[in-house]
Amino acid sequence: MTTDPRVQRTQDRLRQALADLVLQRGYEPITIRELAAAAGVGYATFFRHYPTKDALLLDLLQHSIQELARLLPPGLNADPVEEGRVIFEHAAQHEQFYRILLHSEGTQALLAQIQAVAVAEVLGRFGGQRAPAIPLEILAHHLVASIIALIDWWLQRGQPYPPPRMGQIYAEMIMRPFLALAGGERR
Repeated sequence: MTTDPRVQRTQDRLRQALADLVLQRGYEPITIRELAAAAGVGYATFFRHYPTKDALLLDLLQHSIQELARLLPPGLNADPVEEGRVIFEHAAQHEQFYRILLHSEGTQALLAQIQAVAVAEVLGRFGGQRAPAIPLEILAHHLVASIIALIDWWLQRGQPYPPPRMGQIYAEMIMRPFLALAGGERR
């Protein structure tokens, strides 16, 4: 189903306005009136698109996560270095989104939802393999938390290494140990 281009533009403007305001002031103090004004839309227009500020934030986060999922190489046989490069290029291109997600007041519940979805994805991808020595659910939670922590470290330090190098670090430090423990050997 294709969305009306006007609807898409309005939603894009609202998402961008929210991202800009959150970075300036944090999430909690922002009002819907401020969001609408920053996006250049009417107050009532906001409610034609989103029932609440939280719904807009969730849309912003989901939009960015879906984009990342489309970029990631499919399947279990993807190269972990390439997968890591893609993740860190996305983080560099959407630094604002990641900063909001990782450090804004009011987004911790959403971050927990994102982590739960990511853990479920890992469990779905690796659940059919031999039973690892460490329960897969624990490995999946550790994997997701490690990826988030590495992205956060990298952004907090001003991206000291380029995405291709971070892809190598991701592969060596996070994916290869995970795959060895989970029993899903990839090169």
